Amino acid sequence: MTARILVPVDGCEQSEAILPYVEEVSHRLSAPVTLLHVLPPSLHEQRAVHEEYIAGLADRTRQRLRGSSVEVAGVVLEGKPNREIADYAARPDVGLIAAAPHSQSSGGHWSIGRTADKVIRESSKPVLLAAGTPSPHGESDGILSRILVPLDGSKASREVLPHVESLLRPEWLAGLGALYLTHVIPGEHYASGPLIARRVPYTGPELEELNGQASRYLQDVAGLLRAPGRRIEIRVTVGDPATRIMETAFAVGANLIAMTTHGYSGFSRLFLGSVADRVLHTTTIPLLLVKPVAY
Repeated sequence: MTARILVPVDGCEQSEAILPYVEEVSHRLSAPVTLLHVLPPSLHEQRAVHEEYIAGLADRTRQRLRGSSVEVAGVVLEGKPNREIADYAARPDVGLIAAAPHSQSSGGHWSIGRTADKVIRESSKPVLLAAGTPSPHGESDGILSRILVPLDGSKASREVLPHVESLLRPEWLAGLGALYLTHVIPGEHYASGPLIARRVPYTGPELEELNGQASRYLQDVAGLLRAPGRRIEIRVTVGDPATRIMETAFAVGANLIAMTTHGYSGFSRLFLGSVADRVLHTTTIPLLLVKPVAY
């Protein structure tokens, strides 16, 4: 999945909430870690303090890693955080950006900080976002072990699957982990009218046909991934895509949602870009976003 994990931290506890997830991913993939701290040029005179912070954090992270041979580096740069992070992430040895979103709303949903949001849009690398203490679904399951993958029928939406397979492979080998593939059928569609197109609900027979198509599609994708010891299930729902994705994630006890940032095509014509954006800004579950290549 990744050669190196890039972890932006800014000195606050919220930004360091991503570290347990980084440690788990690094352990599964034997991936080196770079902790990146960016300070504004106006604080140049305090650079030594910032370098001391990042060196200490790198030491503590290294001690927590289960593989003592895994490299953990600390880097301090000066400039605009989103620009410096995106530029550093463009290095060929970086395969994943892992960050904790900032700010906690009164409703319990974490919102994406401005820097993280800009990095997601500017970088072509996969981004793992997580906040708070990891809470395994069950006593025998670890974090990031029950993964929900929304698919829309397009080739682009399936580009997340190799990353998910890499994450789950060690769990499957240990007899743990589960992958849930889901497709959401919109409850309405556009129909042409005398002047403008209008939204009309699908009829019962139409929904039955669409459900059959979606189930066969998910079964075909699951068939390409199945192997002894791998738990893979499918879920087809009807309604608002972002809402149904979140409901399905909670229903199956997912501790990671993995999806591409967009994928337009396929039998449902679901534009996953807007869906991914809504999930991104409302989920309380860790989220892996993969930007597909252009077709």
